[in-house]
Amino acid sequence: MRFAIPLLAALAMTTPVACGGSDDETVAPVPPAQRFLTAEDAPGSKPDPVETRETTVDLDEFIATLSERAIDPDHEEVTEVFQKAGFKGAGEDARFFGETHTFTAPHVFSSFIELESEDGATSALDWLETDSRKPCPMSCAVQISTFDVDDIADARGVHRIATAEDIERVGTEDERPFDSYWVGFTNGAFVYTVDLHGPPGSVSEDQALDIASAYYDRLTAS
Repeated sequence: MRFAIPLLAALAMTTPVACGGSDDETVAPVPPAQRFLTAEDAPGSKPDPVETRETTVDLDEFIATLSERAIDPDHEEVTEVFQKAGFKGAGEDARFFGETHTFTAPHVFSSFIELESEDGATSALDWLETDSRKPCPMSCAVQISTFDVDDIADARGVHRIATAEDIERVGTEDERPFDSYWVGFTNGAFVYTVDLHGPPGSVSEDQALDIASAYYDRLTAS
């Protein structure tokens, strides 16, 4: 997801949400600037100088961007899911690995979506996972599988890979080889995702799990 208008200040004014404990207990959500991966979460990574951090509180902008970036979305379905879930805001950030930034270097993307409730967050995560597991509509070169995320309750893991051999055999001319490990989880009324992405062999499931676990531990630390 990429958003055209940064609205970090607006997101900072969202109301507190319940986070465990008694029914009367509320805590402020994690501050917006802390909702993204850090160098401590993803050792060796640096902020992407090109795909810079973006946020939005506009549902129409979010739906339009998500519809462009998702694997095979139905616009009406996307709109219905996130309207019912009570969309409040979202953001995405990118980091890269290596001394110098290149578009082919391994990257890790983090995102959050704030909804009105924990049920809304679960519904949104269900949709994101379902879309992540869909085949690419224009190619048969992408292999899709799931993996366990044992350290995070109800987290989802999806692996997508397209090798040069598979692209040559059943892909399209404009495809490029890639390897992607996606992890999604909820924390209260928020959905968080991590997408570790790079050329085949440059990223791994263990690396994605380590990053996601560090991210989750920081977000849920009391």
